[in-house]
Amino acid sequence: MGATSWAIPVGVLAALCSAMFIFIWWWFPRHYRKGVQADMDRVDEERREREAYQASNTVELAVDENGQPVEGSVAKPKPTTFAYHPPAYTSY
Repeated sequence: MGATSWAIPVGVLAALCSAMFIFIWWWFPRHYRKGVQADMDRVDEERREREAYQASNTVELAVDENGQPVEGSVAKPKPTTFAYHPPAYTSY
């Protein structure tokens, strides 16, 4: 029978490659989902802030002495200005 001196190094290399492959399949999707969730949280927070700001700046309808809205009056929001704040990029 021939010498099997290659079996141990090949087995160790295969085990390392398998461990790295499994680690990559665990690591990258986890951080991808974490980043996407952080972006979605930021967008949701900005939307809540914008809706709260618009709700607080809405002009009320004109009402008469009976509490009924005056015909032809329309609730118009005050003009808003939006500022763009780019996200801070960090290396993870």
